[in-house]
Amino acid sequence: MMASLEEELTCSVCRDTFGQAHPLPCGHSLCPACTREAWAGQSGDKGHFTCPQCQEEHGDVLCDCCSPDAEGGQVPIAVKTCLRCEVSLCGQHLQPHLERPAFSTHLLVNPLGDISKRRCPTHTEIFRYYCADERVYICSDCLLEGSHAQHKVKALRQVEEDLKVILQTLLQKAEEKLQNGERILKEYQNVDRNMAESSEVDEAQVERLGSSLQVQVRSLVVALREITKRQRQQAVERLQEDCSKVKEDLSQTQSTQHYLASLLAATDPFLLIWAFQSDDSK
Repeated sequence: MMASLEEELTCSVCRDTFGQAHPLPCGHSLCPACTREAWAGQSGDKGHFTCPQCQEEHGDVLCDCCSPDAEGGQVPIAVKTCLRCEVSLCGQHLQPHLERPAFSTHLLVNPLGDISKRRCPTHTEIFRYYCADERVYICSDCLLEGSHAQHKVKALRQVEEDLKVILQTLLQKAEEKLQNGERILKEYQNVDRNMAESSEVDEAQVERLGSSLQVQVRSLVVALREITKRQRQQAVERLQEDCSKVKEDLSQTQSTQHYLASLLAATDPFLLIWAFQSDDSK
């Protein structure tokens, strides 16, 4: 699971890793540099964006409830799409969905320009369920036909809640690992600082010893200095190597933590299910 999440933090275009994922509706994630480059390469309508990997188009979605006469002839941009009503809503028309109990069970996702991919190709109904046995989305008519009668079928909202429980657990483990890594790194840093202070004391003692000894023991003083220096260098090299390993592990854990947090904050169950399906396929 963690390996798959780390894979999701790899840009689909340049294969570089990045800290926080912002998956497109098609499921692909791009690093900030490739995202800027892709936007810069778009011609014509600046409000639309085409995924460089799958060529699926994304962009501004207009409110289905506003007439062209509103806002000086321009239809406002939608902020959410209701999969139950099958309409995209601007901020004003979204309010009833947020305030009225009758809409409390409606599934709101980020604006979708093309809702056909959320619709059953056989019955033209919106997908409202997920079959865990066959790993497919199904509509109400698919469920009524009985072909999934013996399968583990759940409503999309329930699948979202179940996946978020798993994500919460993974996020908690990532945070714990991050805290432990930071604690270990701090301990290494304290050891390094103490060794540096101890080295300064040792150097001062060696200097006082050298100044008080006779000429015949000066060669011994030089040898002691060299031994102290060599031992400290070896210890520092080992410590630096350990610190590098801990920092690398911290960086990977922090990237995973950011990705888990972004998935946990998502409101679109399709992206959550896509992430877990991607993990199973790998």
